[in-house]
Amino acid sequence: MILSKITGLLNLIFLIVIVSCSGPARFIPPPPLPDDRNHVPASPESKKINTIFDSIDKVTAQQLKESLDIARQLRNLSGSPKEALNVNAFGEVPNSSWFTNRNATTQMSIEEILRGPDKGSGPDTSRPWKIIRAKSEGVTPGFTIEDGRGDIYLIKFDPHGFPELATGAEIISTKLFYAAGYNTPENYLTYFRPENLIIGEKVKYIDPRGKEHYMRPEDLSELLERVNSLPDGRIRAAASKYVPGKPIGPFRYESTRKDDPNDFIPHQHRRELRGLYVMTSWLKHTDTKDGNSLDSYVTDNGVSYVRHYLIDFGSTLGSAAKGPFKPESGYQHHVDLKAILWSGITLGLPVKDWEKNNDIKFNSIGRYRSDIFEPGKFKNNIPNPAFDLMTDLDGYWGAKLVMSFTDSQLAAVVKLARYSDPGAEAHLLQVLRERRDKVGKYWFGRVNPLDRFEVIINDQGEQELYFEDLAVSTGLESRDRSSYLYDIRLDGEAVADGRIWGSPAAVDIPTDMKPVDGDQMEIIIRTERNGKLSKWLKAYLDYNKKTGRFIFVGIRRQG
Repeated sequence: MILSKITGLLNLIFLIVIVSCSGPARFIPPPPLPDDRNHVPASPESKKINTIFDSIDKVTAQQLKESLDIARQLRNLSGSPKEALNVNAFGEVPNSSWFTNRNATTQMSIEEILRGPDKGSGPDTSRPWKIIRAKSEGVTPGFTIEDGRGDIYLIKFDPHGFPELATGAEIISTKLFYAAGYNTPENYLTYFRPENLIIGEKVKYIDPRGKEHYMRPEDLSELLERVNSLPDGRIRAAASKYVPGKPIGPFRYESTRKDDPNDFIPHQHRRELRGLYVMTSWLKHTDTKDGNSLDSYVTDNGVSYVRHYLIDFGSTLGSAAKGPFKPESGYQHHVDLKAILWSGITLGLPVKDWEKNNDIKFNSIGRYRSDIFEPGKFKNNIPNPAFDLMTDLDGYWGAKLVMSFTDSQLAAVVKLARYSDPGAEAHLLQVLRERRDKVGKYWFGRVNPLDRFEVIINDQGEQELYFEDLAVSTGLESRDRSSYLYDIRLDGEAVADGRIWGSPAAVDIPTDMKPVDGDQMEIIIRTERNGKLSKWLKAYLDYNKKTGRFIFVGIRRQG
């Protein structure tokens, strides 16, 4: 275990040294990161997080620490923030125990999107459910059941008076986070009848007066009275299947898990956690915190390791789980020191956008808007260390996840929530689309959004560097108004330049050069739209003498 962790750290140091020491004219692809799914013979220790202390720490001490980090402030001021440490030569995140490239890499079919993480069809409702744990406190009660097949599910309900709100959000967001690439539980929409429940032996229960005792039939009746029921007596719920393996507590959005030899990259420097901010802003997942994550010690084909999950999506879209989001949710932290200071300076006189027109149109949707949504200003309930370190390149990567979802994919996923009001379904779909496009417009505008590079052979047998402009291919920008200025250099010497129009496009690789084995070509491209030039993007190609061809080896983007 120790040797494995040392090897991972040495490789990471080697990667950093190479990237930082290589000259600007020569691109050296970083070495592949070690696989973080190597065998770990013994399960790491199970850990808990004190959510109250953690929230206070992140609102106060963590924010003070970041403001006093002089090196970080200077890097930000100079426009060279510390980039994520786990990306490859193309700025992408390799598959790992944290993330699996899915929809943004290869478009998933509607069937695949709808299946998501599901391996089955949800809890068996043909036989009684045995309650093995119960949660009575709070606005929305819940309990854990074992179904007739022996599978364990956490059963979660909608807040009273807001049917379909939390359950719809849970189902939709689960499918979207999974398709984006994250590990999620199997979450199912289910319907059951109260008479299908039986109470297991010695199930602890805290009654409304705060007294703890073993659950009795009258306790179950009291609990179900606080839950919405359908006219036919059935109850709608979200059933979250226990994740495979041995749960060992949540992960943190900073540092590493010291007892996991595969965990060698500080979490705040993982692109999939930094870029998660963009997904959470789109889906209004304001409760993205340590406590809504889970590490599980799993075994696949005889190999045991820790897999990292995002859990609990009842506080997304317009749902705060216990009811609709408050108007300020997503626009300021629960305790927002900057907002408090500004309110004091202005005496609270300016009316904020979120204070206007905040009525709820549909109880099943809650407060989920696109008209005043600003992708770069979204705020979680409490600050998140990984989000605080996010750079434009992390944001661009996250935006590619969001923009990968087509209208038809979103429409299919929204139908899974089975909203009884067609107007609510249409409203939610419209807001999802509008927020998605705002995300793309914002983050694709902060970098040069050229992607999907590939060296191809044209009809004349000559080589070209093919690429797509994601802002054009996703319909955010016009093809006719987009052109691309390029400069080609071979080992630092200029050999060609030009302009091409429209996307997809390809840069012709000059045929009058006489490269030798190992020569590197640098193609610098800027996008021009409406008279404005984008930041630069540099694509690198190495010459292979044996094949007589150039090979695409990596890119650098100006952040």
